[in-house]
Amino acid sequence: MADLQRRNAIKCLAALLGVAITPVAATQLFDKTDDSHFEVLKAAAHRDVVTQMQAVILELKPNEQLYFDLVAFTDLMLANTLNAAERTSCLKGAELIAAGDLSLPQLACKLKGLFSISLQQQQQIMAQQALSISEVSPDKRDEYLIYKCIFTVREFLLLGYFTSEKLQAS
Repeated sequence: MADLQRRNAIKCLAALLGVAITPVAATQLFDKTDDSHFEVLKAAAHRDVVTQMQAVILELKPNEQLYFDLVAFTDLMLANTLNAAERTSCLKGAELIAAGDLSLPQLACKLKGLFSISLQQQQQIMAQQALSISEVSPDKRDEYLIYKCIFTVREFLLLGYFTSEKLQAS
């Protein structure tokens, strides 16, 4: 029975995401059980940033169980949908967010602060994100990389979450 459910989940996931994720990649996602299988999020700091972003964005209650691991899903999407330069920018942004040897609650507070910005700041950041990193002034590069990471990971977390919800409903 479990194999049938797994096949159906992989089939549904592949159908929902189309070319973004293949059935083979989806199988890898369900098989990821330890840290050695991560392709992009190899450092604990990177995984901590994604985990805390998941907590901050989704605000899941402890009793809410997801269909699959969103950190592993994000890693898979980073590995298979972004080019090397975009992955590097995202990881540098994660390193900047996690800088300072923060505990997980401190990291969550820092992320909430990065999400709580004024409308004017939001417009400036969106305009900045439309540029390539070579066009960004050196004094704004850290901010650019931080928000590049936030926007990229947020997109993958939400995609994974809603895909998970769709699979649970099937």
